[in-house]
Amino acid sequence: MLICENINLAFVQIPKNGSRAIKRTLTKNFGVNYRPMAEDIGWTVEQFIQAYDSRIEIRHPLIDSSNFDHLTLPFWKEYFPRTWQAFVGAQSFALVRDPRDRFFSALFQRLGQYSGKRAIRADDPIVREEALRVCDWLDGRGSFIEKEYIHFTRQIDYIELDGEQVVNVVFPLDRSDVVARWLRDQTDQQVPVSPAHARREPKKWAQPMMPTARFIGRKFLPSALRKFAYPFWRNSGIFDDAAKRYASVDLGVDAEAFIGAFYAADAAIFAKACERVQAIPEQNL
Repeated sequence: MLICENINLAFVQIPKNGSRAIKRTLTKNFGVNYRPMAEDIGWTVEQFIQAYDSRIEIRHPLIDSSNFDHLTLPFWKEYFPRTWQAFVGAQSFALVRDPRDRFFSALFQRLGQYSGKRAIRADDPIVREEALRVCDWLDGRGSFIEKEYIHFTRQIDYIELDGEQVVNVVFPLDRSDVVARWLRDQTDQQVPVSPAHARREPKKWAQPMMPTARFIGRKFLPSALRKFAYPFWRNSGIFDDAAKRYASVDLGVDAEAFIGAFYAADAAIFAKACERVQAIPEQNL
């Protein structure tokens, strides 16, 4: 959650929903007020910012800095009263995403983070196997903040509380243009909003060469050159946008049924956000 006190604006960060780009935009253009969060933890603002920016552990019974951005509304309300008060007093917004696409994105992040599997495709067997393991863990859970599964939280837990929508405005992830116009109307400033980062996956014919390419890059290229070349490499014809293929990949009867049921409210709120954008005349966006 980000509180921009100067413009009375709050942004609720939902994992795997393009929050990083919005965070950069708000921080750069308006500044973020970390005082309520620091006071809730019992720190000075300087201590909090130092820990937050450097990812030093923020000591709290519930959280550490690695998932501080991704607390759901019940946790903010119960354990961070000053932050919650600033949030409910501000104009708030969030981005939502098709829940099945988001589930795939979370699977890839989990496999890369905990299994070292990064150059994988949506139709790789390991993706289907991990989907079942994650579904088993999620089964029967409500709102949660466990670090290893934080990217699988339900979006509705960041939007609604006790069945009531708390966040004022919800936008579809892929409409950064609409978000930019809304921010302009809220702040009287022209604020560019970059589109969310799209995951890239190797094309099937190129997948066998990935381990060799990574080895050569790490072994023989200086880190500065690797960093410079990486965007060109990922945007080359060897890779494609992963999301284009999610709809065609079957995760199995059990996993697909669970995803549909567990994220049903997410699907509804996403559809509602899309309908709202389509229904409002462009000049009023």
